[in-house]
Amino acid sequence: MLKIIPKDILEILETLEKNGYASYLVGGCVRDFLLQDTPKDWDICTPATPDQILTIFPNSITLGAKYGTIGVRSLEGIVEITTFRIEEKYQDYRHPKVSFTQELLEDLKRRDFTINAIAYHPQNGFCDPFHGAKDIESKILRCVGEANQRFQEDALRILRLVRFCSSFDFTPESSTLQYALKNTPLLLKISSERLRDELLKILQTTYWHKYFGIFQDIYSTVIPELTKPFKHKISNPSILFSYIFQRQEDLQALKRLKIAKTISKRVQILFSYKNLTIPPEKVFIKLLLKEIEYDNFLALLEIQKLMGKNTKEIYKILQKIMIANECYSLKDLKINGKDLLKLGYKKEEIGKKLHSILISVIHEEIPNERDSLISQC
Repeated sequence: MLKIIPKDILEILETLEKNGYASYLVGGCVRDFLLQDTPKDWDICTPATPDQILTIFPNSITLGAKYGTIGVRSLEGIVEITTFRIEEKYQDYRHPKVSFTQELLEDLKRRDFTINAIAYHPQNGFCDPFHGAKDIESKILRCVGEANQRFQEDALRILRLVRFCSSFDFTPESSTLQYALKNTPLLLKISSERLRDELLKILQTTYWHKYFGIFQDIYSTVIPELTKPFKHKISNPSILFSYIFQRQEDLQALKRLKIAKTISKRVQILFSYKNLTIPPEKVFIKLLLKEIEYDNFLALLEIQKLMGKNTKEIYKILQKIMIANECYSLKDLKINGKDLLKLGYKKEEIGKKLHSILISVIHEEIPNERDSLISQC
């Protein structure tokens, strides 16, 4: 592993070492290396306290000193350095009381799964007291210690189990799965924001549909509107929720999961039109563009494509409309409200008249030319 660690990460470890603190890479970066994947970030654990870390790296960022985490700037971005800690007396099934320790083993014992409880020291190599490397080789996801306790401490670990299995194509160990399902009702005590964020990560994984059946009770608790798996990878949340929802009442999930208002509004539009049959006719397409605007139209076609509809001809006509810069919205008309005011229209009449003119232009009854449009007024 030493060969792939960036130089500035090694320098941070060496600096801690020179100050008397034998420190380790830990968690996701070690796991990703053993999975033969490129580590996405580099987390360090150390016996140094937050104050001691700040003394060694004075230009650091206090990310969560209460929980022992300091952010050190590096060429790799912000590197999180966390003091060895013990977690106990969890509150609201999520937040622990934290105390610092000088023992690496105590820090690894508090972690969720064996694959995340492996540390690496540049000189001493791997420290793997819970045989996480063996579980990686066997493609098994197993809790550190007693599974029931792990999930009752932090119920969000249940969704992390789903995410890691779905990401790495790992099978949950029997007791880990048993207690995850048993403790699933505890997810209702977790904030909607945390459930939403974890759920969106899960639905971006490669194998989530493969494990949907195993974890169906968990999905039923978090998002009962999702009744069956699908293999598509949908990164856009507006398209994702519009595709998932089948009934009008399903839209209530947007509020429950505290989805942003801009996304919720777009989902409502897309859901309303997703079953619409769009004929390959230019006028119909321009009228629909007028109603929902270009970006929503593209998203709608993406949803219909996911639903198995052939949208190629619609795309071709849309492309021709855009290339020709054809008018389908009020902002594209060659006249505006100021022009109508000069022609003697009252303010309350302008909107209706412009809309009428736009419809005529879309139907190609009059050209979108200033003189021609004024002549209609």
